[in-house]
Amino acid sequence: MRILQVNVGRVQARANAKGRVEGTGIAKSPVSGPVTLAPSGLAGDESAYRSRTQGDTALHGFAAESYGALEASLGRALPRPGFGENLLFEGYTDAEARIGDLLAIGQVLVMVNQPVPRCSWPGVLTGAKALGPLAMKAGTPGWYMHVVQPGMLAAGDRVDLVQRGDAGWTVARLNALLLDKSPDPVAMADALAHPVLAERFKKELRPS
Repeated sequence: MRILQVNVGRVQARANAKGRVEGTGIAKSPVSGPVTLAPSGLAGDESAYRSRTQGDTALHGFAAESYGALEASLGRALPRPGFGENLLFEGYTDAEARIGDLLAIGQVLVMVNQPVPRCSWPGVLTGAKALGPLAMKAGTPGWYMHVVQPGMLAAGDRVDLVQRGDAGWTVARLNALLLDKSPDPVAMADALAHPVLAERFKKELRPS
């Protein structure tokens, strides 16, 4: 497993899917060389919608393999990064990533703590309509991580799995639970009781 890209970007004003201009940090660019990762995220990176003070969405990961599957489905190439991801992984996918996985990358330690509930911005950024919801339906939403040990990381760094999370709760399974309109109550209760799953995502799961 390794990191193919490290991406950062500031909040910019853009027209959303409905044509209204608002701030978004979806547009990110690859960085060469070492980048500092603090508890609130990468140096030079911003988010317009997610408060970084909690640290639960400090780092956003996406799998290179997911791009391949989505491109095959769409019949067109997608730019990378196209989902606003900070880290583009190779050899580590939504089906393999577990809540509670502890990953060593460069000098840092990060822990997977939730899938990414997708919005319309990836479609706006890439020109592929409804790309965010499509990624969720395909089981490839990407994931967020919180920072256990800050430090430096860089594109090309190896990813080592230091500690494995619960085998029953992969990113893909939690994404499926979020999409399920009639979820199994036992599975829902189990997910809501997970000690590592981010509280922000638990709120997404709870019925309104």
